[in-house]
Amino acid sequence: MNLRNRLQYMKRLCTAHFVTNAVLSVLFLVLRTIRPFCTIVFPRAEPECNLEWRESNILMFLICVVVIKNRKFPDVMQFVKILFSLSKVANFLLFFYSDLRLAIVYSVLCLLVVLIFPEPAFKGPENITYFKGEQFFEELENNPRTTWMLECYAAWSPTCQRFASVFADLSLNYSHNHFKFGKLDVGTNDKLAKRLGINTSGTSLELPTLILFQNGKPVIRRPVKNNKGKVIPFQFTMGNMIRDFDMNVIYEETKSKAQKKQEKKAEALGNNENAEEEKKDK
Repeated sequence: MNLRNRLQYMKRLCTAHFVTNAVLSVLFLVLRTIRPFCTIVFPRAEPECNLEWRESNILMFLICVVVIKNRKFPDVMQFVKILFSLSKVANFLLFFYSDLRLAIVYSVLCLLVVLIFPEPAFKGPENITYFKGEQFFEELENNPRTTWMLECYAAWSPTCQRFASVFADLSLNYSHNHFKFGKLDVGTNDKLAKRLGINTSGTSLELPTLILFQNGKPVIRRPVKNNKGKVIPFQFTMGNMIRDFDMNVIYEETKSKAQKKQEKKAEALGNNENAEEEKKDK
């Protein structure tokens, strides 16, 4: 991860959404083990303000789940989001076992944070072309030799919002004149969604859908469906995208084509200049 990406991640992590979620993730541990909170919130707790055996087991289980969930090394933002989600579930269970009223208060706090401090939309550098209606298909017809990585998204989808920063980074690292990145909003256009075979309902597992087009035709798609028509979930991380779409191979192939095209242009230009010089000499 380069310095620019690190600064961008740090800037996002310092927003109110992530700060409040971090507080909620450690709230039980702070209230249960630090004085004077432990004696006020848990008056029947041990005088030493230590965790009970059951509480320690729940926290250990949380650590194991986090390790298992992140065994495929997702990007930093996804790791943080998974950690916060699982930590809040563990906090709710810990408060529930201690006092039902505390669990209810904690649930209300979580709901208020979601409503008051939603996850901020991605705002950063990118090299992406946004299409409307039939514009993308017109582009394919006019320039079929250009390789396109197309994200079919819906503005209201949380998964699409979370993926925005990953797709932007991919566009900055891999795009050039013969390998381009585009986004098409299918959430507001049922006709386009049906043409691309994407379910845009509120419970859909196909948002976003990433499609790689080469020579004007789709060659790789994620997520995909099995033989029974069921969507196979796909984790839209940087590593998974690079691996499943062979991004490094496609980048090199398209880059070499671009270089060959430039060499041909330079050669043709040189021949024209030589021909003009010969005419002048005559």
